Amino acid sequence: MNENRYLVLLKGKDKTRDVQSFDRQGQVIVVNFINSPRKYTYIFRDVQILEARSVTDLSNNQVVYQGNVPVPGIRRVVDFGRVVKLIPERRAGKVYDAGDVQVEGNGLRTVEGARVLEYFYSIARYASVSDGIAGTNTFLQQQFAKLKPFTSPRSVLAAYLNRSPVRVEPQTSLDTVFPFRFNLSQREALKNALRSQISIIEGPPGTGKTQTILNILANLVLQDKTVAVVSSNNAAVQNVQDKLNAKGYAFLVAALGNSANRKRFFEALPRADISGWATIESDGNPPLRKQLSQLNRKIEQLMSVERERARLQHQLSAYRLEQEHFEAFYESQNVAETRAPSFFRPTPNRLLSFLAEMRFVEALDKISLLRRLWNLFRYGLISLKSSGRNAEALLFIQRKYYNVKIEQLAAKITVLDNQLSQEDFPSLLSQHQEISERLFRQYLHQKYQTPRPGFGPISYKRQFEQFVNTYPIMLSTTHSLLNCIPENFLFDYVIIDESSQVDLVTASLALSCAQNAIIVGDTKQLSQIVDMRIQTRISTTDQFSGTTYDYFHHNILSSLMSLYGDTLPRTMLREHYRCHPKIIDFCNQKYYDGQLIPFTTENEGDVPLIIYRTAEGNHMSRLSHGNRGRFNQRELDVIEHEVLGRNNTFENLDYTDIGLTTPYRKQVEKAAGQLDTTIEKDTIHKYQGREKRVMILSTVLDSSAAGRKGLEFVNDPCMINVAVSRAQERLILVTDHSMFRTTQSEIGDLLRYMEYNTLDEHIIDSDIVSVFDLLYKDYSDKLRELRRKVRRRSNYDTENIMSALVQEILLDVRYQGLAYREQVFVWNLLRDFSKLTPDEKRYVQNGASVDFVIYRKVDKAPVLVIEVDGFTYHEDNPRQLARDVMKNKIFASYSLPLLRLPTNGSEEQGKIRGKLDEVLVGLQR
Repeated sequence: MNENRYLVLLKGKDKTRDVQSFDRQGQVIVVNFINSPRKYTYIFRDVQILEARSVTDLSNNQVVYQGNVPVPGIRRVVDFGRVVKLIPERRAGKVYDAGDVQVEGNGLRTVEGARVLEYFYSIARYASVSDGIAGTNTFLQQQFAKLKPFTSPRSVLAAYLNRSPVRVEPQTSLDTVFPFRFNLSQREALKNALRSQISIIEGPPGTGKTQTILNILANLVLQDKTVAVVSSNNAAVQNVQDKLNAKGYAFLVAALGNSANRKRFFEALPRADISGWATIESDGNPPLRKQLSQLNRKIEQLMSVERERARLQHQLSAYRLEQEHFEAFYESQNVAETRAPSFFRPTPNRLLSFLAEMRFVEALDKISLLRRLWNLFRYGLISLKSSGRNAEALLFIQRKYYNVKIEQLAAKITVLDNQLSQEDFPSLLSQHQEISERLFRQYLHQKYQTPRPGFGPISYKRQFEQFVNTYPIMLSTTHSLLNCIPENFLFDYVIIDESSQVDLVTASLALSCAQNAIIVGDTKQLSQIVDMRIQTRISTTDQFSGTTYDYFHHNILSSLMSLYGDTLPRTMLREHYRCHPKIIDFCNQKYYDGQLIPFTTENEGDVPLIIYRTAEGNHMSRLSHGNRGRFNQRELDVIEHEVLGRNNTFENLDYTDIGLTTPYRKQVEKAAGQLDTTIEKDTIHKYQGREKRVMILSTVLDSSAAGRKGLEFVNDPCMINVAVSRAQERLILVTDHSMFRTTQSEIGDLLRYMEYNTLDEHIIDSDIVSVFDLLYKDYSDKLRELRRKVRRRSNYDTENIMSALVQEILLDVRYQGLAYREQVFVWNLLRDFSKLTPDEKRYVQNGASVDFVIYRKVDKAPVLVIEVDGFTYHEDNPRQLARDVMKNKIFASYSLPLLRLPTNGSEEQGKIRGKLDEVLVGLQR
């Protein structure tokens, strides 16, 4: 019979092509078969005869799916209602449940999307990959050609190219497990990943990115999902495989990719060893799921406590460091013994209130009896004026503030420690992990207790539904993934790891074969390296330059963030577990806006930061012929004889615990021939993803013209972020004696940060004092609180407006290394008063202050002072004008730039930006 019109099922089997005719006779159906004179009688319940509702002939850009698996070679789909028949070319059709079958057309709905795909295809003709693949240019082009006739509308690639909104499912109480442990950030990342079509996990160095991926994989496997984990190279996904193998989950993973990996995989297919994984739940205990749910609530609460404890510990360390700087400053002041103000029960808040009210003392009228009584009750003083004008007394109060603030923080930490100890937090975490693991293994035991079929390197694609059911996790590179799967297959998820190093062309290959994507990476670490010469060979380069799809300036992480902005579900992993707090805090301040929370410990006597400067002179060599490159023999000699030659530098360490990194390949080659072979040496680009207990950073450049020219390459924030964050316990900087102190650069900022944290002589001996950042932050907060209570607000409103303007300006990427504080006493900025006249000294000691100080975050060194001059208070006040002249002269004497902004002026933003640019360009500090 015509299978385009009828479907004849006899005892559940499709016999349409064999049946010539049928006849209903009472309670039976008589069937005539082709080439058979005999007639067969069937009772009604054994026969189903359906008439076609519709017939669809497929075009070349349509694909039929059964679930996520494409059914190849189909030319026609016949709809019979509850079932459909898929008819291929020259073969018998096959019947499927209608709900299991989808017919999809090309998912690119926009002209722009098609143009972007064509742009990527043209790049694929010239781009190459390094993955042990012969003819890589041809290979990449062949892989990309698979996307041109058809891109599934369910794929992430279709959403990306069509600029479709990200689909996010409503928040539900997900029944998640964490067999690899977790923290608050990782929990949030997993929630976003499981409910979003596309989600971003930002993983700064040492924040447990791989552990997050492992927990996501466990939950996807529990949901019977298929997932591909990919990156630009095999090394990135190898870490995931190693950790799964270590836990006994190797049998879940198909490590494919290039032909060598596929050969290795099929030669020794991983088999499930699940003996002992069956879980027998005790009658006396609640079910495991209920136990996990009960633990979840308690653990989430205690994790918040643990995070707060780590935050306070980090804060305590910062106050202690700043206190050391203040003590050095205090000693330099030769403060005479004086009767310091006494306070009833001095607290940080009471001391700050005193300092803040001293700032407003000139605004107060005659002190009333009520005010005197209030002062006596609150501060133990009758008059603020009499004490507020005593510089020594105020210095004493600032000094006292550090002591009581540190005591307060230490007390808070003790309270939190006791809470965690009383709740036995480590034990609860272990219980949670154990129950999660038991639930996961119970599921795997149930699934894998029946032996699985074997697969071959060719046949596995024909049995792919069985294959991915057996191996639900596939590992590959982005460029090889399509080569490992049947054409048009869709994974439920793709996880792109180290996504900042994945270019848009190879990322598109991975996104084309998945319905959901989890993008894991860090825009603050090194990006992919692309061949910029390709630009001249692509006719559409200008059309896409500067857009979201610009191959030459975007990786897949930055492109998706540019496309979707704040609408994209995004989680930063904040808890840091790798580096000593003093090491990671450079990256934290410089690149992560202070969002990271170190969970590593800092002990008394730790020496995490060490600087070695070469002797004066220019020591860099540059080879411009043959095996070209830059190296610095003097730095290598310092490393060999001074760094490695000192026995106490590396107590309890082997050379295998030490790494050497540098921006230049030639320095690596020279080091390999000179230093111990067990020390791992590599360029910063190659060190991404690795770590060592001790890292030595050799900067190579010197102050020569050639050395300064090299800054263009070395002055890369991503490179320095990676270099610093490889060090777990100690970072040793080997550098030129002066080059980076006389340039605004990333290494210059690292050097200044290390100097500040080690109380280097360059900091202690400077005429200008580093801003007491934490003291003045707390002080500024108290000032703002007091301003709101002052009746005559006009001057303070102006300062508030200017504060908001300065804050906005410093958000600019050019000034991201700067911060500011308000109402800073001038005496806190000067190491001594040796350059001042007696009148100037008296003026400073009487409490002179400046409205704003802008300073470098890394070493708190002030770079610009700003004064806001009200017309009435300044220009119409001869006495104040004289003070302004005096203040100008003071700052000129100490070479600290001062910018005055009258309140009746204009273009304040332009003036501040102009002065900052001038200062930063000419900064010689």
